[in-house]
Amino acid sequence: MSSTMRKATTLLLRRTSQFRTSTTAASLSTWNNPTSSPLTVNSKDTIIAAPCIGNVRHMSRKGSKMGHHLETIENLGVQERRKKKKGGASPAASVAAVEEEVQDMPEMEQDEFESTFDDNNNKEGDDKEDALPTLPDPNDVKQRMLKVVTHLENSFRAIRGSEPTPELFEVIPVSAYDSTMPLSSLAQVVISTPTRVLLNCFDPSTAPAVRDAVRDSGKNLNPMMDENDKGTIVVPMPRPSAETRASVVKQLGKQTEVAKQRVRRIRRGAQDVVKKGKDGKLEGISKDDAFRVGKEIDGVTEEVGGVLDGILKKKTEDVMAI
Repeated sequence: MSSTMRKATTLLLRRTSQFRTSTTAASLSTWNNPTSSPLTVNSKDTIIAAPCIGNVRHMSRKGSKMGHHLETIENLGVQERRKKKKGGASPAASVAAVEEEVQDMPEMEQDEFESTFDDNNNKEGDDKEDALPTLPDPNDVKQRMLKVVTHLENSFRAIRGSEPTPELFEVIPVSAYDSTMPLSSLAQVVISTPTRVLLNCFDPSTAPAVRDAVRDSGKNLNPMMDENDKGTIVVPMPRPSAETRASVVKQLGKQTEVAKQRVRRIRRGAQDVVKKGKDGKLEGISKDDAFRVGKEIDGVTEEVGGVLDGILKKKTEDVMAI
């Protein structure tokens, strides 16, 4: 029962209670058609409502309201039956169905030290005498940012584009031989057709474990054992719908934005040290050197940002290709 009908039913019960306490059997005798009355009175003077109210012509004010609520409930029931007859899913249900088809996005690895840069200015004792303050090396900054790029690329490889690829399966973890290993260590991935993939297990005894791992990978796949070859698994690859592909592209954009945020954190960590040099707080570091390094770091950041945009564009085109 919908929330609207529950509210209407609750209101009806309240009206019925009020009507019972204010109406007597004598008032019911004024009805024109008592034999077909939709309300009856039992021996304890309790009024019982029936579903039909069309014959009621003379009622008290409270009884009239109660009849109105009965009619409202009946109309609501008709409306719900019509909705069920049409068989159309609600917008929320449609969205949920699409979300179930969207493949789980692999999480990018996080490095808590990737945005930390040491200027050697906080060391104590002999270490401080031996180490002079330094500015971040732009090449080091670039390498840290390129690790983020690599992580994003690896994340995108596990996402299906217009056609399946071996990378879609190779990284799936499989429990076999009392350990967990990638599927590529246990089977060869063969793209038979754009809608059919074969997994040829090196050891046929691991085929059930490989099948279960693919089924439970969150990619909405239904692998089956080959009847003629117990060491081969057949994976049907239905083409994703337009709604599913659009949802995947949206997730790709979110993943790319996470990568860009990591790049910006690396830049900010390096520029915090550069700022100390610009302010003359690093011994032996000139302001000119600090400004030069700061510009190089900004150039590296812009370059890496363009690489990330290129990766997103290429993957988006691959996913949306028909």
